[in-house]
Amino acid sequence: MRGEFQEFTAQSNLSRSLTLYYGGWEHCSASHAFGPAIRQHYLLHYIVSGKGSYYVHNKCYQLKQNDAFLICPGESTFYKADDSDPWKYCWISFDGYEAADILKRCSLSKSALIFHDKSNGKLQNSLLDLIYHYENFNNNEYSTLSQLYQCFSYMLEQVSHINEKSAYVEAAIDYIYHNYSYNIKITDIAKHVNLDRTYLYRLFKDSYTISPQQYLLQFRLQVAVNMLETTDINITEISYSCGFKDTPTFCKHFKKFYCDTPLRYRKEKHIALEIEKNLNQ
Repeated sequence: MRGEFQEFTAQSNLSRSLTLYYGGWEHCSASHAFGPAIRQHYLLHYIVSGKGSYYVHNKCYQLKQNDAFLICPGESTFYKADDSDPWKYCWISFDGYEAADILKRCSLSKSALIFHDKSNGKLQNSLLDLIYHYENFNNNEYSTLSQLYQCFSYMLEQVSHINEKSAYVEAAIDYIYHNYSYNIKITDIAKHVNLDRTYLYRLFKDSYTISPQQYLLQFRLQVAVNMLETTDINITEISYSCGFKDTPTFCKHFKKFYCDTPLRYRKEKHIALEIEKNLNQ
């Protein structure tokens, strides 16, 4: 970073849909804090290195390198650098009638104030370039805004990619929900969502830390548990109803996951419910 602190103020009048007001960067000293304070415009901080805490809406967010936090107009906020690894951050202040919609498309709002950047430096470099080189185009607002839109574009790219991946996972789960009782395989699920099986595996690991096969098994077992607790259907019928090829296979997976047999689980659950019922009488 160039020194300890730098800030610019833009005189912006041409565009009311999106206006850049000021920006800057700072290498904070240990425990350096700002606030509580209320800002007039949107303020986005990007953490270049180090750590710190952001307090808003009676919540505390612990943030680190490549995280960004949003301050909304009219909101009281407080933020503080870490005691041992104080953050370096840059910031931009902006507003306009497009601002809220742009932020929403980038998954930021009053109820979603944190952005985790995974652009491999593109967003950070674009923000720093906007701030460091403002003096080169401070009389050309269109140039300034083009760079501001570029920053948002790097955020939108990541959100769109995440939303696309989430849509695939949701479609796979929907297929499982409607077909778990049949003899479906992971290749069937991958084919349904038009994905390679290996890629589907990575998506599930990213979203749930388990494979599609494990998700399918756990889903079937959860349905089985519900049937054991709420019906008198025999174990064989439950096993087939939940998509297991036979009763021994169902019992093996059930015992491994719940450390109990289906029959004993049902018996103990019914005893517990009976005791609870008697206590409430």
